[in-house]
Amino acid sequence: MKKIALTLCFLLIVTFGFSQTLVSYNKTEGVDFSKYKTYKIDSLEIKKIPEFEPQKAGLNLLMLEIIKQMNARGYEKVSENPDLLINLGLVLEEGVQTRETSIRDAPYYIGQRNYHWESEEVVVGKYTEGTVTLDLIDSDKNAMIWQAVSSGVLSKKREKNKKRIVKGVNKLFKKFPVKKIED
Repeated sequence: MKKIALTLCFLLIVTFGFSQTLVSYNKTEGVDFSKYKTYKIDSLEIKKIPEFEPQKAGLNLLMLEIIKQMNARGYEKVSENPDLLINLGLVLEEGVQTRETSIRDAPYYIGQRNYHWESEEVVVGKYTEGTVTLDLIDSDKNAMIWQAVSSGVLSKKREKNKKRIVKGVNKLFKKFPVKKIED
């Protein structure tokens, strides 16, 4: 397997555009989300990796969807002195789907000397699996207060990935702590 990893400020993992998305959440207990008003997506330093080039459009859409989700929850995006930092990370991993040959796949014995047959793995497909991590960091304490991780298989079709990104980000924010609105 071949791994392509991006480091985005902190070493994290994030996922977009998946079918059969798996999502997990982690929240620091006792955190009052009503005290946070602003956020900033931490600087993204995307390395030039040829294999990642087709996924850059998906990453941009991922960031736009995260911004939409945060704004819908009453947070304001700022460029300096945010209450929350959002760290994103992405790992793409190329996988190979195989099947094992069976005795029914073996050629018939036709009298050759030293004939033998062995079961083996046959490649039947290749796919790309991605893992995305979204971390919210309290910028004053420099401590993670909430995390969502999602992983799944990417589609080779851009339009499918666009729909999956929107759906995947909605899943990432499904258990996002509700911000109490002050009167």
